[in-house]
Amino acid sequence: MFCPHQIRRICSNIGLLCVHGSSQPTLCRLLTRIEVLRHVCGARSLHSTPKPGIGKLIDKKTDLNRFLIEIGTDPKEARYWLKNFKSSVENSDVFMVVTVEHDVMDNLELLEKFASSISFLKRNSMSPLIVCGSGPAKGSFNKTKEACVWNAVTLNDMLEGHGTNTRVLYPGCGVVTGEVEDQTGNSKNLQISTEIIQSSLATQHLPILLSYGETASGQIFPIKSWELSTQVSKVFQPKKVMFVNSHGGFLDEQGKVIPNVNLPIDLETAEQKSWYRPDIMSTMMYVCKLLGELPIDSSVVITSADTMLRELFSHRGSGTFFRSTEAVHKYSSLDGIDLDRLRCLLHRSFMKTLVDSYFNDIAPNIHAIYLSESYSGVAILLKSPNSNIPYMCKFAVTNRAQGQGTGELLWDRLIKSEPCLFWRSKIENPINTWYFKKCEGSHNNHKWLVFWYGVCDPNLSVGLIKDAVDRKDSFIADGDISCPGSDDEEERMGG
Repeated sequence: MFCPHQIRRICSNIGLLCVHGSSQPTLCRLLTRIEVLRHVCGARSLHSTPKPGIGKLIDKKTDLNRFLIEIGTDPKEARYWLKNFKSSVENSDVFMVVTVEHDVMDNLELLEKFASSISFLKRNSMSPLIVCGSGPAKGSFNKTKEACVWNAVTLNDMLEGHGTNTRVLYPGCGVVTGEVEDQTGNSKNLQISTEIIQSSLATQHLPILLSYGETASGQIFPIKSWELSTQVSKVFQPKKVMFVNSHGGFLDEQGKVIPNVNLPIDLETAEQKSWYRPDIMSTMMYVCKLLGELPIDSSVVITSADTMLRELFSHRGSGTFFRSTEAVHKYSSLDGIDLDRLRCLLHRSFMKTLVDSYFNDIAPNIHAIYLSESYSGVAILLKSPNSNIPYMCKFAVTNRAQGQGTGELLWDRLIKSEPCLFWRSKIENPINTWYFKKCEGSHNNHKWLVFWYGVCDPNLSVGLIKDAVDRKDSFIADGDISCPGSDDEEERMGG
């Protein structure tokens, strides 16, 4: 009987039989990882029985505690994203397509962190599909491919060590087919066969796909990991597409991570950005095209292996987050606004009931209303009786839209359109930390925090503070809403 390591070595060698230019696709298709084991061990499946007890090594409470420590967020936010993502996988076989780049594959410490994160997702019913990048050439084609195969085997061992059953889809197994251009050597006409991948998912095995394809004649050829991830994503329509490396997202001219890229808006103005570089522009064009072929709520992320969970499960991501953004419309009155939808948004966001006369009360004093097209975010600005600086009466964004960057998008629109602004927030509002980052000045009267930006005159700020704290409350006293009445939980962002 063969031991597991001998079996893996046999599987790997079978995968390596299809060398560059050879014509043995039939052998590789027949001797996939399952079939190899049946061949050498008498119809016994490599992954038919999990290692005894290994799936019970981490109970749910321990799992959640480790998770909260790693991402540094509060339990409410973590539960929201877990619920949100779990509900999204009900309509898709693959929650996320994640490409792990060669610099992570070559670093055992980072690879272990990656394996731990992937196993957490799998244990919580969010199945990722992994694409292993082959990286730069390491000598001959065969040596480069062999290095990629053994990296995948190492990742496989780490994942199984965390209780995650896997299936490595070796080069030549028939999952990825295509052609090779004679002059450039680039791949074209890539096709993804889903049968083996779906079979793996159906038996609770996590597929690991190597960035190699196969021609009709059996020739094995390398594929850029981005290109393969794009093709796989088009087929499975995942919630997330993530590229994991050792260094994280794109950096600006000061060495800080560029957190959000809004497409196609930022693509149109990319050359005007201080962080513009040709490589960033190229990636933005590539991602914009990909997002156009995915569901509207899908997103693409470039992040590091040791922060990928934080990127997924908090509003404080650590990589560069690409998303398709909806339009934000500006209104100078209530005309053209669905007031029932807006009232519902504000009710659920603040979990309080607006006074019945709220819209009638603000109508004569509206300076501007910035409202997202799907009614997932709003900023209501009113005129101030004592100055020309507008007062932000309400700022609210749904929790789901926060994760998609709508809050930052809405705020960017505000600061571009409004050179100065002031607003207030209850002192216990959890979003105040965010407001402190956005403001240029603030005042605390132990009930309200008053914020402002664009105000340089101290005498003027004194008047703004008085204006803000003297405004009457727009919610009914004791009008708390115990249940938001929607599966799309929302979180207050304004006061």
